[in-house]
Amino acid sequence: MYAVIKRELADVWLGLFVWTGPDRPIARAARQKGTENFAIIGAAALPWSTSVGSSCILAFAIGFLTTVKPAEFFRSLKHPASLVTLALCLVTLLGVLWAVEISWPERIRGLAPMGKLLGIPILIYYFSQSDRGRYVFFAFVASCSILMLYSWIVLFWPSLSIHYKSDQPGVPVKNYIDQSQGFVFCAFALAAVAIETWRRRRRAIAVSAAVIAVALLANLAFVNVARTALVYSPVLAALFAYRYLGRRQFWIACPALLAALACLWAISPNLQHKVSAAFTEYRTPTTERGPTSVGQRLELWSKSIEFIKAAPLIGHGTGSAKPLFVRDAGGKTSLPTGIIGNPHNQTLLVTIQWGLVGLLALYAMWTVHLLTFRGEGILAWIGLVAVVQNILSSLFNSHLSDFYQGWLYILAVGIGAGTIMKAANSRRELTAHNQNRP
Repeated sequence: MYAVIKRELADVWLGLFVWTGPDRPIARAARQKGTENFAIIGAAALPWSTSVGSSCILAFAIGFLTTVKPAEFFRSLKHPASLVTLALCLVTLLGVLWAVEISWPERIRGLAPMGKLLGIPILIYYFSQSDRGRYVFFAFVASCSILMLYSWIVLFWPSLSIHYKSDQPGVPVKNYIDQSQGFVFCAFALAAVAIETWRRRRRAIAVSAAVIAVALLANLAFVNVARTALVYSPVLAALFAYRYLGRRQFWIACPALLAALACLWAISPNLQHKVSAAFTEYRTPTTERGPTSVGQRLELWSKSIEFIKAAPLIGHGTGSAKPLFVRDAGGKTSLPTGIIGNPHNQTLLVTIQWGLVGLLALYAMWTVHLLTFRGEGILAWIGLVAVVQNILSSLFNSHLSDFYQGWLYILAVGIGAGTIMKAANSRRELTAHNQNRP
């Protein structure tokens, strides 16, 4: 064990620094290992720090440029998950040309939220040649597990929080929306790991995965949870039951799931507050302090529809959403409850900027990514969780465009699709080898 750890640490340090020099097999392997290490470190940093995550993304991009084989990379772009992603990115780029109502700096800034999706084809290429994709998943799960324990601590001792927020108890870093997104993703991914490893008689791993999954869900129920998570979590639970239980057990599990949710709601003040607050804000969207969170969304959605009606086919162009909202608000840059410029709905945000063309590209990408993970196995389930979670959470937020949720989606889809592609290529090579044997 000590020898394995020592070898891995040596690979980390060698890979981190050997990015230059002659293009020899040893140097190329070291650069590739270092690049993969930055993906692992970035995944571990994602729940905690945007700046560290951004630095790792930049380092990974540099590493990719030093190791990429252009011919193989362009062949990998034929993967359907890459093609649809590139199509949406192309619409984003072309949208710069017809965003005539805003300045060029605003147009360029508008490229970043969707431009990061270029990470998907890069990750598909990279991890179709690597067997270390699982380490990225392990790093993210371990990081979220540590954050979950820290969350319980700061719930009782708020002074130990890194960024204390009186309105977000149990959230030591970032915000409760990001924290919920990561915890739900890890919980349902680990649930599949528990089932799959139990079937393979690897009981210790199965029990550990199940315990961590339950602990993450308990944190969501009793510490803090985003209301959006209350929408997509039951859907993911139903999908999990459908995938891993027989048909008869599935129909038994559905009412059991409803009963479990009712019991949780009855014993959890956190869930009661979140649900009741949502209905209260819907009935009273405006208070003396201004629009509530639900009221703000309703107002922004209404304005978004008006903007879409003005340019339904190709939209107002890349980067146009925030200037349109600011102009409509008479030059004010914010509301009492949040910043203008984000309609808190991915569909509306895309359609405002790129119209029906962008809308079709967005839903084509989501559809193809869903189909990419329709197979069996843990990797397919993890990818499916990421896509379903992103689609449903994007009904109430622009999560594909946001940093944390966007990169979580990119990592899960890119690495998952790349690893599945590698396994498929290996099976084809093995079949061809067996057929050619005398």
